[in-house]
Amino acid sequence: MTEGMSGTTEMTDARRRLLEAGARIFASHGYSGTGVQQITDAAGANKAMLFYYFHTKDGIYDELLAEGITMLEEAVLKAETPADAPLAHRLRAFVGGMLNIVVEKPELARMLYREVTGGGESNRPAVVEHLSDCIQRLTIVLYAAMRADELAPDDPVLAAYSLFGMPVMFISSHFITGRPLEVPGLVEHIVKLFLEGLGRERVC
Repeated sequence: MTEGMSGTTEMTDARRRLLEAGARIFASHGYSGTGVQQITDAAGANKAMLFYYFHTKDGIYDELLAEGITMLEEAVLKAETPADAPLAHRLRAFVGGMLNIVVEKPELARMLYREVTGGGESNRPAVVEHLSDCIQRLTIVLYAAMRADELAPDDPVLAAYSLFGMPVMFISSHFITGRPLEVPGLVEHIVKLFLEGLGRERVC
């Protein structure tokens, strides 16, 4: 390996370590409780390296949030495509995608959760905007399903919030209690409840 390639690899590795350390500390202590020195110490890097890659604490925080938002948007995409797939299949993929963010990237999930449920601790309105966009996209999916007679007629906006909210409640319980998420079982429960309901009597 040439000297130039070695230096590039070391810098890329430092960037990765800064992101990993930042995710752990932001998730544990929140935005306001996290300092640049904490991140660099945990990453085995120096402040100059963090400023080189991210410019500020806000820069690394925003990049981590963006990664979490991308995963959320990918979950919604699973509800949208392929459009000719059975609705139940797409909804399972969507719910599983949401829950698996917590399994695959727990620190990012906790950061997003804190931003949304904590009133935006670091004042990141973009997070709420992206969340609203996800709800809107899910609304379109459910509205199309109602028109195709795959779902009973209902308010598609309320239905989208209900569907989105069910996995969020289990995620909340996970963060509060520490109990593991049993993703396959939860996916089946949520989708069955959404599509079939539990009531034995017709609601007037």
